[in-house]
Amino acid sequence: METQVKEPRYKLPKESLRVGIIGDIIFEAIILLIFAGLFVLDFLFKWPAWIGIVLLILFIVFVLFSVIGYFTTVIDHRNWRYDIDEEYVQLRQGAWFQKDQLIPVTKIQSVETKQGPLLRKYKLRKVEMETMAGDYSIPGMPEKEAYALRDEIAAYAKAKEEDD
Repeated sequence: METQVKEPRYKLPKESLRVGIIGDIIFEAIILLIFAGLFVLDFLFKWPAWIGIVLLILFIVFVLFSVIGYFTTVIDHRNWRYDIDEEYVQLRQGAWFQKDQLIPVTKIQSVETKQGPLLRKYKLRKVEMETMAGDYSIPGMPEKEAYALRDEIAAYAKAKEEDD
């Protein structure tokens, strides 16, 4: 028995990329404040020289990873896809290491939308699905589409449940 699964066709909106980058910037700003505090403490208390060298090396590594993280966020966003039909929810993410997930609608136990402060500012929501095997999410969808997708998944799951 061979089932043909089509490629996922829906992309995440550009606003979700903006939310991801802003979230990264906030996290990196907090880390930079911690580094600044450590450098000030190093200067004030005249810690041994090796501590200053280690802090400097860690700072340089942090900056390099931050730049790489920015490009990774952009590339991953461009490669994120999702789709739904009456049998499956299909998720595809990743550029270098692609991850395809095929979630049977009949196995979905709950579906909900979530929204944090950044998502709220851009009128986006995250759709989360829960199965016995794990949790899955579609980040940063426009609110109307997120509610419609949630309702569609719930309707498909209920229809399949009644058929069985």
